[in-house]
Amino acid sequence: MASQSNQRKLLKGAFKIDASRLGMWIIPLVLMTATWIHAAENRPLSLDMKTDIYSAYVWRGMVLDRHAVAQPSAIATMNMQNAGSFSAKVWMNWDLSPGSSHFKVTSADDGVNVLNFVPSYTKAFGPVDISVGNTWYTFPDTGKPKKPSNTDEFFLTMKYKNTFATPSLSVYYDYRSVRQSFQEDNPLKDLYARIALDKIIPLSKSFSVGGTVLLGCGTSHYNAIRYCSPGGSLVDYQTSVYMSYACTDTFSIGTTLVYTGLFGGDLGLDLDAVSPDEIFWGGVNLRWLL
Repeated sequence: MASQSNQRKLLKGAFKIDASRLGMWIIPLVLMTATWIHAAENRPLSLDMKTDIYSAYVWRGMVLDRHAVAQPSAIATMNMQNAGSFSAKVWMNWDLSPGSSHFKVTSADDGVNVLNFVPSYTKAFGPVDISVGNTWYTFPDTGKPKKPSNTDEFFLTMKYKNTFATPSLSVYYDYRSVRQSFQEDNPLKDLYARIALDKIIPLSKSFSVGGTVLLGCGTSHYNAIRYCSPGGSLVDYQTSVYMSYACTDTFSIGTTLVYTGLFGGDLGLDLDAVSPDEIFWGGVNLRWLL
């Protein structure tokens, strides 16, 4: 019995090491592959790499980690002109406070505890951009937003581009952990939606400031699973301001300050079942365009 227990511990430890190594190597691999394809075939391929270092990890109004995290990502995009564009994104949450489980919902182990893969397609219809895609959420080291299991989510986003500001609407359908199979029962009960308004103000050729306000809402079954609060309602709100400075044509640095929280009351969630989670958080942003 003791040997079997030790074997299980060794296998669990090996999985955690492999998960962290996987996260560490994915983005460099994407970068090298995209660079090779771009140089070899001169295709209209671009790569957008970011590293955000924040004081907390917040997901749809819920504070999953009140400690410092790094969130690197890479987006490779193939622009097909009038046919639209295809993108592949890798995003991860990297725990910078190993061993601490205080005020933390994700794994207390160091390394990558959330790893997302997001293929998508975008097409412009005049001033309106429409994007469809799928997010594969994986949780190495048993990190989680609600359940210790991987999940999948289909999404649709519409943006209206204009000179004043950019309004957008995004709708998400979790068809795995919220709803156990695609279109089981009524999918309209399993939706999360966000409306947002973004504004960027260029102050010089290199320096710009901006801000975002957004509201999130969920339908009945989604709220029951994610927020322990059955019934459709407003869910979360967020307002943020940021600054960005372009050091070169391809590299920029910036900073972001965010305030988020969850709605309660007649139009919101049952805050007795879920923490209000109001918090100021922010950090620095590094971006490299290829």
